[in-house]
Amino acid sequence: MCRHQGWADLPDALLHSIIPLSGSFSDLLSFAATCRSWRASISSYPLKSTLSALFPPILLQPDIPVRSPHHRPFGDKLPCHVIDLASQHSHLRCQIPLVNLSTANNDPQSPLGSFCFIGASCGHLIFSRNRSCLIVDAFTGVSVSPPQIPGDEYTKVYYGALTAPLASPNSHLLVSNESHTFVWRVGSHSWLRPSPCDGTVKQIVNFKGQVVGMNSSHALFVAHLGPKIRVQEVLVSCAEMPTIGNLSNLCLVACGDKLLLVGCQGSFPARGDTFEVFRLYQSTDSPKWVKVEDLGNWSIFISTDKRSQPLSCMNPERWGGRSNCVYCYSHDSEHWIAFELGRPASNPSNFVFISCGSVVQPMWVVPSMFSG
Repeated sequence: MCRHQGWADLPDALLHSIIPLSGSFSDLLSFAATCRSWRASISSYPLKSTLSALFPPILLQPDIPVRSPHHRPFGDKLPCHVIDLASQHSHLRCQIPLVNLSTANNDPQSPLGSFCFIGASCGHLIFSRNRSCLIVDAFTGVSVSPPQIPGDEYTKVYYGALTAPLASPNSHLLVSNESHTFVWRVGSHSWLRPSPCDGTVKQIVNFKGQVVGMNSSHALFVAHLGPKIRVQEVLVSCAEMPTIGNLSNLCLVACGDKLLLVGCQGSFPARGDTFEVFRLYQSTDSPKWVKVEDLGNWSIFISTDKRSQPLSCMNPERWGGRSNCVYCYSHDSEHWIAFELGRPASNPSNFVFISCGSVVQPMWVVPSMFSG
């Protein structure tokens, strides 16, 4: 005779069959908050990379704070406005460090007062102050401080990214300054400098189990993280490079089994400007970029700050979105815009400003527990 079991005792096989039936990341976060065993079932879910592509990323809007700056429920962090496109009536909160709510350093008592934003990846925000770094989980507020970066008091870091969420066994933080790139294995006591590494790192993405990146010269490379950290340049055919060289805000995007290069035909995606996409094609001779005319049943999400990792979503019609589109955020309307590939936005008055700065800009994020 079987003994009655509670909801917390449901087997992982059953829970794993329920997880992909969710309708949004909001649903999945509620699922994970039910109890410890349900949260563990998400951690052990075998296809998290596939799961993360089923739903649109969550939009963080730090330029629309939900509370007064004088009210601090999280100490040195404040919740900011959050929208889940697939569940717009959800009540998610994101914890943004106070330093990023204003360009002015008007909070001298905050230990984050002089930190600057340098990147976002795997559900985490990354900050730097000279040789110090801070990694903050956007939804839990949990933070980690790596050891100081090699250098002197004038060292300034311009880019930072995680190769995997902090909880992953092989998570590394990669940071880049004007002349060098350094890698820190989470939990270790020192930084390593990969060799060789020509040009500073501009961006990295996770693609098919590899860390693929682009340097300041837009050259492609693969970062090997063990047992010895090294960077291997990928020689790509230059047939399309004249066209690609005329695009602005170039970024890499992992889109299913394709690695894409996305750029804007114009200084900013507005006033008639369009997005163009190229796919890395592995030919028998050498890899080359091939123009993509249609994204099929995929859409791409690009944040206002170019140091935030672009994301992708499959079958966006499932939640009311549109395929073959690049989603951006417009400060003018405080809303997102969908650019159909190769076409300007339907409303020409919308203006999307993509840049780099010391403060957190509106960005698309996948919660860290689903970024593995």
